[in-house]
Formats: sequence, C-alpha cells, structure tokens
Amino acid sequence: MEFIGRESELNALNDMYRQDRFHLFVLYGRRRVGKTTFLNEFCRDKDSIFYSAEQSNDKLNLEKFSTQIFNFYGETSLEPFTSWTNALTYIASRQDGKKIVIVIDEFPYLVRKNRALLSEFQHLVDHVLRDSRIFMVLCGSYMGFMEKEVLGSKSPLFGRRTGQLHMKSFDYATSIRFMRSFSPEDKLKLYGAFGGTPLYLEQISPDTDFENNIKGSFLKVTSYLYEEPLLLLRQEVNEPGIYSAVIEAIASGASKSNEIAARIGEEPAKTLKYVKILCELGILYKETPFGEKDSSRKTLYGISDLMFRFWYRYVFANRTLIETGAADAVWEKRIAPDYSTYMGSVFERVCNQWLSIKNSRGELPIMFTSSGRWWGQNSNSPSHEQVEIDIVARDGNNYIFGECKWRNEKLGVSVLEKLCEKSDIFSKNRGITWYFLFSKSGFSDCLIEAANNDDSIVLISIDDILGLG
Repeated sequence: MEFIGRESELNALNDMYRQDRFHLFVLYGRRRVGKTTFLNEFCRDKDSIFYSAEQSNDKLNLEKFSTQIFNFYGETSLEPFTSWTNALTYIASRQDGKKIVIVIDEFPYLVRKNRALLSEFQHLVDHVLRDSRIFMVLCGSYMGFMEKEVLGSKSPLFGRRTGQLHMKSFDYATSIRFMRSFSPEDKLKLYGAFGGTPLYLEQISPDTDFENNIKGSFLKVTSYLYEEPLLLLRQEVNEPGIYSAVIEAIASGASKSNEIAARIGEEPAKTLKYVKILCELGILYKETPFGEKDSSRKTLYGISDLMFRFWYRYVFANRTLIETGAADAVWEKRIAPDYSTYMGSVFERVCNQWLSIKNSRGELPIMFTSSGRWWGQNSNSPSHEQVEIDIVARDGNNYIFGECKWRNEKLGVSVLEKLCEKSDIFSKNRGITWYFLFSKSGFSDCLIEAANNDDSIVLISIDDILGLG
C-alpha cells in the first residue's frame, strides 16, 4: 500500500538517524492515527528490532522481546533475558557501535505492569546506551500518560529524549490524497464523514460514489466503521457508556459544559472530567472566542474527530433502523437532506486549515500569529443579537476576517457587507484589514468586480482550496 503523508516528519526522523549518536525519540498520538505505519516505513531500510508490547505481564513481554532479539541475531536455544537492562545491554554489546533502530510500541502497557521501568530506562540511557549509536523509539497511544509519565518534568526520563512527535490526524489537504477519483465537492464531503485518520480514510472505495461509500462504511452492520467509536472508547476509558453519552450530547447540540451535564444527568464538575479526558484523546476540542482567555465563560466544546462527529449524528441515533435493514431509508430520510447543513462547520474547518497552510508558506498578506473563531453580542443592537465570525487571524494590529459558506448559490456582495459589519463589532481599533470569502459555489459578478477593484477582498473557491492537496 502507498505511504501517504508524514513526508516531512519522516525526513526529519531520517536526518536524526544519520547522526552518529544515541537517540531516544518519543512518538505519541491517539489510536488509528498511523504511528505504527509511520515507524514501519522509517524502519523499512534499516536494521531494526520492532516490538509491540501486549497487555500481559512484564515477564511475558520480556520473553517475547527476548525472542525478537535472538531472531534478529540468529541465535537459538538461549534463555530469555531476566530484565530489560540485560536485554538492552546485550543489544548494545552485540552492535559494537553499529547503528540499529529499537522500537517499543505501546510502551504504556509495559510501564503499567512494571512501574520501575521508567527509572530502569533512565539508568540504561545514562550508563549503557548514551555512547552507542542505537536509535530507540518509545511509542504510545495514551497521550496523557506519554505527556506526563514520559515527557513530563517529573518523569525519570525527563531530559533524556533527543526528539519527540505528537502525531495528529491528517488535515484535509493530505486526506484528499486518499480520494483522487472523486469530484472536488465529494472530496470534501468524504472528508466530513471519514475525517483525517488514516485507517478510516483507507475504508474509502475509489470504485463507487459518495452515497455508496457512506452506505458501505457506516450503514452496514458488518463494516469496519459501524462499531468503531464504541470499540475505541472501550479500549481507552473505564466507563465507555458515560463518555459515549458525553459525545452524543455534543453531537446533538449541547456545547456548553452545563448543557452537556444536564443532557447526561451528571454534576458539572464530574462532567468536565469526562470532557477533559476526551479532549486529551483528541476526540473533543475546547474553544473560546478569539482573543479571550482559556477560562472564558463563553467556552464551548465540539467533536474534533470528524468520523466521530458523523457517526454520532447519523449512525448512533439510527442503529435500530440500520440493524433492521432500513439503511437506504436512513440515507434518504436522515443523512441526504441534512448533510449540507452538517458540512457547514466542516467547511469552516477546511477553510481554517487552508489559511494555516498558506500562512506557513508565507503566502498571505500577513503572517498571522494567532487565529480562531469569534462570537459575542452586538452591543450596538437593541436586541444584543449574537454575532459570529468564522475566521479571525491577527498579526499585531492587522487582521484577516473570513466567512465560509457551503451553499448551492453564489456568494453575493451582501455577505461581504455583513462580514465588514461584524468585524467592526469585533473591533474598530485595528490596522490593515483583509476580508477572505470562501465559497463552495463561486461568487456573483458584482462581488468579483468588487474584489478586482479592492485588494483587501480575497475570494477563495473550492478549486483554490483543493489546489493545496
């Protein structure tokens, strides 16, 4: 299978490997995000010992690791090592200065069964491995554990790592590389359903259309994704039912912590603990209006994993219908009429990603240092109506304001005028301002003429967005 994405990360890791020294590299990220595939690609042309830890005890893991070591060196009939120190010291001795990659995948499984292992690895790095040319990779899916127990300041391994990577889901520009046979609109619609997780993107069939990909991957009880969110939660948390209820509440419209707590019938403080863990897992995100503190009372929560968002909106609530053979009806009555509305916020996310990519390339009128979404009350209005700006990006006192529209009609001048009004509500005290309008269906002649006569107005079509892919 073709290796898609992560090219820059792979190049960086290979640059580290070419250095004649010991390395301790820490790789972490949520499940299904492609860590093991990435490491297999890195090890493909190198001497390596790749061990995936299991949820058994320390003795059995060490025995299996010993077997892989002996297989690598062509040894037979040797007794398993009695400690990790002995095993890794043996490798360092046998290598005698030659390079080798040692990958320990699912490292948290080992530490859970042997809490002294972190201190043991610290001693190994300091006294055995530091003068070798071993490239050791510790990899894990439990992000909270990896950040606190391996990378944290209180970890015995603190200060020993020579590099790290928090691997995240693909953005839309990489995700659409899995969808080369589809139309521009269908590429974004597929991204809205499958998200940017490589294993989920691999479920997309290039031989059929958008509708049948949805039916085949989500509305068929035997498909890989039909049970995936619940199965993943069972792997990650102790009370999957409650965590599932939190995600369902958000998918159905609850975005504030008190609203989520009321939906699931739990105390707000307890609910926030569940929400925090789901944010750590990369399933939810926390959002405050642009420019406000992280502790703002306007804080909202949303589903960051698009596959989860799609699944809880369209599959979870209709499982009884799907399991009684009504998949076609679920598509026709529940998904197809609503999907354009669903795509509104997906398109906002895509436009934000497009802007970030262009910013990283220095291809925008400003090099912004912060961006986000803004919402607040219009104090100039008697009714104090709620106002929202899809994109706000700032560099000093200069701004980009953006509006994103997933509509079947062309955007007109009225959308620009409204965005200008909302930007004045946000702040009148600002420097140079640009207005970016993103549209699925193009722009009216009047708006195109306005943009031609004013460099501060920038129009971005769906073809412009997909051109980055």
